[in-house]
Amino acid sequence: MKTLVAVVLLCSSFSVFGQKEVVEAKLNEYGLGKDFLNNSLRDQDAVHYYEFKITTNDGTKNIVQEGYFDPRVPVGQRWVLKTVNGAAPTKKELKKFNKAHNTRQPDINGEVDDNSWTIAKDTDTIFAIDFRFKRESLPKKYAFLADCTGTAYISKETGHLTTAEFRNDKPLKVKIFNVTALAMDVDYTYLEEEEMYVMEKEYLDMKVKLLGQLVEVEEISEYANHEKVK
Repeated sequence: MKTLVAVVLLCSSFSVFGQKEVVEAKLNEYGLGKDFLNNSLRDQDAVHYYEFKITTNDGTKNIVQEGYFDPRVPVGQRWVLKTVNGAAPTKKELKKFNKAHNTRQPDINGEVDDNSWTIAKDTDTIFAIDFRFKRESLPKKYAFLADCTGTAYISKETGHLTTAEFRNDKPLKVKIFNVTALAMDVDYTYLEEEEMYVMEKEYLDMKVKLLGQLVEVEEISEYANHEKVK
C-alpha cells in the first residue's frame, strides 16, 4: 500500500503556536499555503491506474510481487497481484496479499496536525518541515505513523514536494512485526497537467525482533505508468 506524507526546531524558546505561525508564514512566502501538506502528502485518491513492484527482503529470502492497481473496480478488489518471483501467485500468497492491500476503508489518508509543525531545514534550495499525523485520523494499517516524526522536503526551484521521510520516536508494531527502528522514505512525482502528486517509490527499512533476534526487513515499493481513468 502506498501509502500517503509531508519541517530541526527553529528555536527551543518558541511555543507550539509560535512554530505553527512561523511555518505557515514560510509556506505562504513560498506560495504554497497552509494546506500544502495535507493536500500534497496524499494517496492518488483512487483516480489513477498504475503498475507496482514490491520487493521484500528479510535477510533469508527475497520476494518480488508485481501487479497493478485499478480504481475502476470496487473497493476491496483494486489491487491485483499478477506474479510472485515471476510465477503466478498461490492461493496462500493471494490471500496474504489481499489482506494487506485490499482495504475496504473509503479513506486511507491521515491528517497532518498543523500544531506539530517545526522547520527542519531552510536553505537556498530546500525547505523542510517536521510534522506528525493526528493519531485518530490514521487507518489501521498505518496506525504506526502516529508514533513517527515525518519530514517533508520541498524544492524551492519547483515549489513541489519531492520526498517525505518518517522515523519512529519509540518502539512500535508494524503488521506482525515488533519494530525497534523504522525508516520510511517516499518519493513523489508532480503531474503538471493534473496538478497533483503521485507516489513514485516507497522505501521501508525496519529493525525487527523475531524469536529474540534482531532482523532487518527491507521493503521497496515502486509505482509506474500512472494513467488517469476517473
